[in-house]
Amino acid sequence: MTKKMITVKEFAIELKDRIEKNQTVDCCKIELLNLAALASKKMGSEKIEVNWVD
Repeated sequence: MTKKMITVKEFAIELKDRIEKNQTVDCCKIELLNLAALASKKMGSEKIEVNWVD
C-alpha cells in the first residue's frame, strides 16, 4: 500500500468502480470519512437521494 494524493473526482470514480464490481470498500474507510467531511464543508446544502439500511 502506498499513500498518494488524488483528486476527489479520481477517488469518486475509483469508489464507484469498486462498488459496481462488488469489491469491498473496507480499504477506503478513512478516505470515505475524509470525503464525508469535505462534502459537508463544501457541499453542505446539496441534495442526494439515499436508501438507508438500518
